[in-house]
Amino acid sequence: MKNLIRSTALSLFLAAGVAYGAVPAFNVTVSDASGKAAFKGTTDAKGAFSTAKLKPGNYAVQFSSSNGAIQGNYTIVVSAGTKKVSAAGVAGQKFAKGGVALKVDVGANLNIAGQVAAEAAGASKNGKKMVWIPPMAGSHMPGHYAEEGSAEEIEARSAGRMSSQDVSKIQSSSRAPGQ
Repeated sequence: MKNLIRSTALSLFLAAGVAYGAVPAFNVTVSDASGKAAFKGTTDAKGAFSTAKLKPGNYAVQFSSSNGAIQGNYTIVVSAGTKKVSAAGVAGQKFAKGGVALKVDVGANLNIAGQVAAEAAGASKNGKKMVWIPPMAGSHMPGHYAEEGSAEEIEARSAGRMSSQDVSKIQSSSRAPGQ
């Protein structure tokens, strides 16, 4: 009964997501080099997921769906630290026919984060191009897509651009940044 309720709720969620243009939930399985599952979960409402920290090594990240009605093309981005892999133009039907897998190398003390995004009219939303925002150091927020030119994208683009020498120069000259 519990599985029936979960299955029905997931089906309703997927149907609602597809009907309103949102990214449907995808099943995510992260397996180590021996094929042992290190993570099983689903993407959130933005199509994103994140694992806990993993042991260093090579991992396969599999995206699938039991919803055979997924249409359109999707872009998938998976990252572990500074290593990022992606696939664009993935047909929605592939998720139901065995799924789509990407391989990523995970270093020490890192997790895997990723996102599936619908490609519509040149990967845009409301007429604006979508850009990848990588996970920020010290944050629990996984990497994700945001509208180009949005406050979030501008902040991510400009964050961490000052070197320690620049900071020292500003402090020694007693001036405010940007002056």
